[in-house]
Amino acid sequence: MIRSLRKEVCMEMGERQAIYQVSTLQALARGNYYGSTDMETLLTHGDTGLGTFHAVGGELIVIDGHAYRVLGDGSAVEAATSDTTPFATVTWLREQVPVTLKRQPSIEALKDILTEQVRELGINDVYIVRIDGHFRSVSARTELEQQEPYLPFAKVLEKDERRFTFEDIDGSLIGIYIPDYLSGVNTSGWHSHFISADRKKGGHVFDLDLEEGRVIFNKADRFILDMPHNKQFERGDLTAASQEEIKQIEQYVDTGETRTDGWYPEWIGMTMQFRP
Repeated sequence: MIRSLRKEVCMEMGERQAIYQVSTLQALARGNYYGSTDMETLLTHGDTGLGTFHAVGGELIVIDGHAYRVLGDGSAVEAATSDTTPFATVTWLREQVPVTLKRQPSIEALKDILTEQVRELGINDVYIVRIDGHFRSVSARTELEQQEPYLPFAKVLEKDERRFTFEDIDGSLIGIYIPDYLSGVNTSGWHSHFISADRKKGGHVFDLDLEEGRVIFNKADRFILDMPHNKQFERGDLTAASQEEIKQIEQYVDTGETRTDGWYPEWIGMTMQFRP
C-alpha cells in the first residue's frame, strides 16, 4: 500500500499544492472565537478541510466543496455561506487513483501507516488525506456554541464537549498532517474529522475501526496563513498560549476526574491529534 501511495503522490510532484489556514491555534487556545472568514470565502481556497465555527459553535468539515457543521447531538447540517470561522484549514484535493486500505482497528493503527508514508515523502511538508470507506465504529465529538466573555478553549471543553459513537457506517475521514515546526500555528501530527456518506452525521474523531477504505493522499509544499483583522488577534499575546494548553488541545489529558453526565475527561481540540 505504501509503495502505491508513493507512486500516486510522486506523479503529482510537478504541481505545487497550497494549504490555506485561517488564524492560528494559539489564538484559538486563548479564546479568540470571533469568526473572521465566511464559508463563501473559505471555499474559494479549497474544497477539503476542517476547522470550527464562530464561537466554536460546532465542528467544521469541508468535503467536495461543501461545508458542514456538526451539532451537539452529532448530526451534521450544511453551513450557510454567511457562517464564519475563527480557525480552519483547507486545500484543493488533487484527484488520484484511490489506493485500497484494508482494516485498521484503531486510530493508532491508521496513524502508523499514514506516518510511514509521510516519512517516505518528507516530514517537513503538510499532507492531507481523504479516506472513503466503511467503518465498524467512529468515536467523535463536537462542542456547543459559546457566549462572551470567551474562556480559553481548554476550559470551554471541560463543560461543553459532547461525544458520540457511530457504528456500522459508511463515510469519509478528512485528515491533515502538520509538521512539528508549525506546532502552535496548528496542531502538529495527524488530525481528522469524519462525515457520514449521507452527510447527516459527523465530528472530530478520537478513535475508529475502519473495515476498508479508499485513500487519496496529497502532499502540500505551500502554507498560506490568513490572519484575522480583529483587535483580539492584533493586540493579544499569542505566546501566552502555553505548551500545556497546546497539549490539551492536541491530545488526551487525564484530569483524574470521574464524571457521570456523559462527559469524559479526555484530550480536547479543534482538529484531531492521533495518539502517539
